[in-house]
Amino acid sequence: MKPPHERLLDEQTALFHEITLGRKSGDTEIRFGQPWVAASSIADQYYCEQKVELRRLLGEIETKDKQRGSVAHEELASDALETNQEDLFHIIFSDQLTIAHELLLVSRYKDLILVGQPDAVAFHQGRALFVFEFKFSHSRIPYHSYHVQANVYGKILEGIGFDISTLCYVIALIPSSTKGESTLFTNIVQAVMDNGPQEVTLDIDTSKVYVFPYRSTPAEEDIDWALEYWRSKRDAIPTRNPNKCTRCEYTASCELKPDTYTH
Repeated sequence: MKPPHERLLDEQTALFHEITLGRKSGDTEIRFGQPWVAASSIADQYYCEQKVELRRLLGEIETKDKQRGSVAHEELASDALETNQEDLFHIIFSDQLTIAHELLLVSRYKDLILVGQPDAVAFHQGRALFVFEFKFSHSRIPYHSYHVQANVYGKILEGIGFDISTLCYVIALIPSSTKGESTLFTNIVQAVMDNGPQEVTLDIDTSKVYVFPYRSTPAEEDIDWALEYWRSKRDAIPTRNPNKCTRCEYTASCELKPDTYTH
């Protein structure tokens, strides 16, 4: 029998292959003909599902906020070491504490495949300890969509077969004006690790950091609602918050009024 890290790596490789074949053939019942759904898309549905649809129909529209966020994320992970997935999976199951940056993960969920790339995941002896999401935002309280995205990552880790018995997710709210220095990432990770797997709110430098225990059932509820759209069981639901519309890059193309959003 293969060791756990080889077995899970083989399963990841097989799912990536299935995604590639599905993309080429278009043989899927998922909306837009894609054989998977991304964690980020599910989270965005809780912000405004109509925006998710317009992005798929019209393509990505670059904004200054997106550019700043991308640069800041790159700076946060500037000290990360490059390694291939085979070596990484071997380390994940070792006695060495491992922080995996932007590890692309896939898992089967019911009749489709979920894809996610969390900012970072802390592993030790095959256990997923913490999944980190860094959000450059003026808000000091995490939006519901942030919780959703982190929970989907947790569900993917669970679906892959990692031990998630003590898994917590971390939402770090970093002021938009803050430069994404790698020392900030290190400080946040160290503070979370020192605190341990328990719910807490931490003030780290200028950032507000929230730690929550991962729960499988709420994650599934969030995912199941979102997948109703991807399975074409309902139309896209727009936000009912007009403030979101004023900041949206797709406003000129949106004909729906924000009056029916229920999440």
